[in-house]
Amino acid sequence: MKCVTKSVLFSLFSIGVTFTVVLVCFNNFVSDNLSKKQIFNLVEKNNGIIIEDIADNDFSDTLLLKGVKKVKNIDAQNCIISFECGGKGFGSATSYYGFYYSENDEPIGIYFGTNIQGGFELMPNGNSYSYTEENSDNTYYTERIIKNFFYYESHF
Repeated sequence: MKCVTKSVLFSLFSIGVTFTVVLVCFNNFVSDNLSKKQIFNLVEKNNGIIIEDIADNDFSDTLLLKGVKKVKNIDAQNCIISFECGGKGFGSATSYYGFYYSENDEPIGIYFGTNIQGGFELMPNGNSYSYTEENSDNTYYTERIIKNFFYYESHF
């Protein structure tokens, strides 16, 4: 009986390890985001191109930059432009990353490239600002990259 029990436990352990490896590989497969450091570098090195595209309201050059997936003018009146740089995860464990341009140089809240500043209060924390939804694991983080440009990440 002991041999059967050890064999069953070993089989269950093997199945668990295999399942975990498959999930990690799948998560990496569906991840297409730039890291925070990569986003900072992208903005610092290419802000002239991005600002020119904002002035022309033509983002064709910005969209050629490696890692910029989508550009959204989320608040034309206040000139707030979202630059989406991908995400990772799936279902209720999804994260999104990017940066935004804020003409008035103020941090804002962005979920899915939409300005929801009125929806929650960003809490300052040194150089950054964050928000955690009450009774939820949804979080938002933003940090100044350079004047008028902010990094953001949203976790759901």
